Amino acid sequence: MGVSCARISFSAAMIAAFLASYSRAEDPPTEPPAEPARVAEAPADNAIPAQTVSTISPVDAPRTLFSHTSYPEAWTAAQQSNRPILLYITMPGCPHCEQMLAKTYHRENIEHLVCESFESIQVNSRSQPALVKALHVKWFPTTILVGTNNKVMDVMEGYVDAKTFQRRLQTGLASAETSTQTR
Repeated sequence: MGVSCARISFSAAMIAAFLASYSRAEDPPTEPPAEPARVAEAPADNAIPAQTVSTISPVDAPRTLFSHTSYPEAWTAAQQSNRPILLYITMPGCPHCEQMLAKTYHRENIEHLVCESFESIQVNSRSQPALVKALHVKWFPTTILVGTNNKVMDVMEGYVDAKTFQRRLQTGLASAETSTQTR
């Protein structure tokens, strides 16, 4: 047990150090200014009324399971929302990765928990090899939970069943919540 805990602590320290430098490596993406909604004008005699354009605020828009495409983007969102980051690291063609998506992530309760509580990103080992290498990922899939302070809260290597995964996500959320900490 002691060797396993030491390995996880060392890995977590390495990952945290890398993520701290990686999140500062790129400038956060800038969003284009939102267009104001057009107001419908009263129609003239036989004129067709102008259509209104509605803008959906990011709060009202439905979230997708993996809502970010890069770690710096997820980091910026985590700082704004005060939610931890969930990195799901996969490899193309990996049967365990596909099984975890189908049997764990796409369960309604888990999907809801991830969408509502985390800034999430799916990292493909082929499209982002530098990030995967720097995180020292050896097993696929790997799920990493990172707090808003850029500290690694949990590393889950390999396939994790839905019940265990939900418990570990909830534990990670509790450790990220400062009001639940006693020290």
